[in-house]
Amino acid sequence: MIAIWFVLAAMTLATAVLLALPLFNTRKFKNEIVYALEVYRDQIQELNRDAAAGLIAPDQAKQAQIEIERRILALTEGPQWQPARYPSHGMLVVAAVVLPLLGFGLYLLIGAPALPGQPFAHVADTAASTPEIARLEEAVATRPTDAAAWASLAAGYDAAARPKDAATAYGKAVALGANDAVTLSAYGQALLMASDGQVTEPAIAAFRRALASDPSNPVARFFLALGRAQSGDVEGALTDWLALEKETPADAPWRGILESHIAKATQRLNGGGNGAGGAIATAPPAAVVGPDESDLAAVTSMGAEEQRAFIDGMVTRLAERLAAQPDDLDGWVRLARAYQVLGRADEARGAWAKAAALAPARLDIQLDYADAIIAGRTDVDRYLPPEFIEAVGRARTLDPRNPLGLYYGGLVARVAGNRAEAQRLWQAVLDQLPADSPQRAVLQKELDALLQ
Repeated sequence: MIAIWFVLAAMTLATAVLLALPLFNTRKFKNEIVYALEVYRDQIQELNRDAAAGLIAPDQAKQAQIEIERRILALTEGPQWQPARYPSHGMLVVAAVVLPLLGFGLYLLIGAPALPGQPFAHVADTAASTPEIARLEEAVATRPTDAAAWASLAAGYDAAARPKDAATAYGKAVALGANDAVTLSAYGQALLMASDGQVTEPAIAAFRRALASDPSNPVARFFLALGRAQSGDVEGALTDWLALEKETPADAPWRGILESHIAKATQRLNGGGNGAGGAIATAPPAAVVGPDESDLAAVTSMGAEEQRAFIDGMVTRLAERLAAQPDDLDGWVRLARAYQVLGRADEARGAWAKAAALAPARLDIQLDYADAIIAGRTDVDRYLPPEFIEAVGRARTLDPRNPLGLYYGGLVARVAGNRAEAQRLWQAVLDQLPADSPQRAVLQKELDALLQ
């Protein structure tokens, strides 16, 4: 025990000596400007990043930069070198002797040596936790193989602004079988948030799996387009966002965010995206700032015919490039969606056929191709093209439980006269639909028709 006290005393003395060393500094001058300049340079860099990301208005950024530059100039107005203090012998005695003795006496009076330690990480976790999260964590600890419990915990972490924890929990849920589009798209969003708004490869994989489960999922479609924009493919992003806008209800709460990105992408492609105001935002929708007046003016000033000509020109350039590079899968997908936006169904079908041939193992592409084949047809209850049946067969092989694949499989079975198989497949779809889904009534009507 005595040895421990000697060790503690030696540590205290060493600390006191280290603290007292600066007092022996007998230099008469010291430079205060270098540190201040570094601070101001860091502030200017951070200000430029915020302005480029659209987190601060251009006029506010300009005013802040002027103020920082004024402070930098002010550094040269005062003396660049200031006299340093001479060491104080009284201060040395206080720092080296009196303070350690007072601290030791105070610890003997109120200290608790037997108190167990508490790591900082545990304190931080406790501070960030809530009774609701604690309950969800307890549920996961009780049922560690329950995918729904992990998904609920992930949603709790997400609400508590703990994206890394949310991504980990969503990953557990997905690994345990939660492969529905909602969970997969939420997983992708958590990965994106954990990466400071960057659409990483793991996030892209999650969003693609969400689309394979539900090709109309707006979250996955939006963020996959955002990933294209971040990688420099603004044309591809615009094509995907325009296709999504066409299918988005006018009262959708996130439609304004979508229109903002379309406006910025259009301005950038139209030659106005060199500045920060025309950049494509990289943050998630909740953090995206709407377009400013110059952004909207660049788009709204174009008439309907000009907008159509602009998109037509973009599509023509893409088609010409694909003629020279026919193995570009992403290019064919972009071209197919662009044709769909323009209402050119036959050309869209041809582009989807090229994409489906290049990616026979991509479930989402096979389903999109199947959808394009029967788009606009009114006789699917009597006849289905052979290429549709082949595409559905490939999709059903890739994922036998995919809801859209099950529904298309039911169409094929009905036309073939196998009503029992069609009923079985559509019932499997119905079992996967949420209770409040508007699609339930439509599908139930088709099921009832099979029994007549």
